[in-house]
Formats: sequence, C-alpha cells, structure tokens
Amino acid sequence: LPDRGRDLPGLTLNRVCVVMARLLPTARRSRSLARCFSSSNLEYASTCWLPTTWVSLPLVAREQHTHDTTLYDFGIPGNPAPSLSLPTCACLLLRAPGRGRKAGGGPTDFDGSDAVRPYTPISDESVKGSFRLLVKRYQDGSVSDYLHGLPLGATVDFRHISFNVKEQYPFEGKQRITLLCGGTGIAPMYQALLKLMGPSDTREVTLVYGSKSEADILLRDELEAFAQAAPERFKLVHVLGDRPDGAAPEGWQSAGAYSASSGWIDKAKVEEFCHPPADDTLVFVCGVPGLYDSLCGPRTERDLAEGSVLHQLGYSASMVAKM
Repeated sequence: LPDRGRDLPGLTLNRVCVVMARLLPTARRSRSLARCFSSSNLEYASTCWLPTTWVSLPLVAREQHTHDTTLYDFGIPGNPAPSLSLPTCACLLLRAPGRGRKAGGGPTDFDGSDAVRPYTPISDESVKGSFRLLVKRYQDGSVSDYLHGLPLGATVDFRHISFNVKEQYPFEGKQRITLLCGGTGIAPMYQALLKLMGPSDTREVTLVYGSKSEADILLRDELEAFAQAAPERFKLVHVLGDRPDGAAPEGWQSAGAYSASSGWIDKAKVEEFCHPPADDTLVFVCGVPGLYDSLCGPRTERDLAEGSVLHQLGYSASMVAKM
C-alpha cells in the first residue's frame, strides 16, 4: 500500500483498503479493513477509532425516529468488533460528495464540491461494531437529503479532527451542570447525559430543551427515563414554541418526568430553571445560530458575548461551553 504522504492519484489509502477488502472472502474482510485503518500512517485526534483522514463506513440500519428525523447506524469493521471510542462531548465530520452548493444558489445548484457537516453520535460507548447518528431532514438539505436517499450497504465518508473535541467529561471542578439546547442540539447533550446519569456520577443536572412542538421533541423517551430514574438530581424542562412569545399548546402541562414551558429559551427561563452562576457551575449550549447569539454569542467565539443572556445573568466564560 502507498504511504499516506504518497497516495496514488485518485487512490487514497482508504480507497485501497476498501477495494482490497471487497476482493477477499467475507470471513477475512473485516480483519483486512481493521489492519488497513489501524495503519501507523494514519493520524488520530483523540481516542476515537476514526482517523483525521476520510474513511468510508457502511450504512447498516435506518429507523424513522420522528416525522422529520431518522436514526442511521454505521458499521465499524474489525474482529473482534471495536467501539467508536469517541470522547464525550466530541463529534464526527460527515462528507456528502458533490453536494456543495453555489453561494446564493437554489436547492439543486450544486457546484461539484463536497458538503461536510458535524454530527454527534448518540450511541453509548459500550456499543461495539457500529455507531448511531440522529439526523433531521431539512427541506433542500444537502447532507440530510443525501443520507435519506442511500440504500443499506452504501458507504459514507467520516473523519474526526481535534477541533471537534470539546469540553471533556468528567468536567473537573464542576458540581452543577446545566444543558441548554434546541432541536438536534440535543445530540451532544444526550452524549453527555449518558455519562452524567451513570451510576458513578451524583451531580445535579438540569436540561432545558426547546422544540417547535411536542411532535418535534427528540429522544423524548430516553430523556424522561433519565428523569424518572433519578428525580432527585436530574431536572428536565421541555420548552415548546415556534416564536419567542408563543403560547403553550392546548393541553401542554408539566408531568411527573418533566416541567412544561412555552416560547423560546430566554433570560426568564434560565433564571427560573437553571443553576445560578458559580465557579462549580457549567452551562452547555447547543442549537441553531440564533440560540447561541441570544444565550452566549457565536459558537465559533470562545468568549462569552457581552450583553448575551448568560453574560447578563452573571455567568463567565469559564462557566459556559459552546458545543
């Protein structure tokens, strides 16, 4: 095989591995792939099984989750089957070939470039041989439409880079954790909850989760199971609304596992439900750009934006993690 630095034109190490494996009997295929992908030529950003270069993985299962979101399972080759081993609060990059769009173009104005999006797996680290993504299908969404059209067995390109490793569990020195998110921003929060709600952790956790409607709440059963299992230390708040001052939907009220609110996540809701600012408090934020702008400032900026909700309430940058 060629060295990573001397790949043949149009034939990367990843492609060579896949082509070679297809020529082998099924019994030897996973072992061949595992040897290729564990090559010392590959670079890794963390404990994650995926290297920093693109690797093609097969789509092995698909399941409808809500009216516009789907669960996708991707296989990890190896014998014995390895786990993804992704650090808590980290994500992967997914590439959709040729799905990049011209600036200002329409839904089919592809420019031949690749579309790349970050996704946070929601599968537990104990899962071997595969990982699961929760993907919302947007109207004219380049990557979500690409995934939706793939047959089982098709391969998708992934990689993992150091930029996508965020705040790391166990979040040293933090005793009270607040999670603020909207929509598919629940994915990294759920990843953190898999650790925070484990038997070895006893810290207080509050999740304030914004959704457009009750039908749009993602991972609802899993979140409410956490609340029912540990009501003394996990508080779940569902906020429903498609506008800031939206009224509560008919029949929307608090239940045993959660508190019900309406509108958007704003200053009043943070004051009402969340842990107050303190050196041992950590607030995670994840969602659409508007949520970041309102609560803490742009995701790409480490500092806490002056005038943002969390800044107004007395939180400092060391108390806030932008996911």
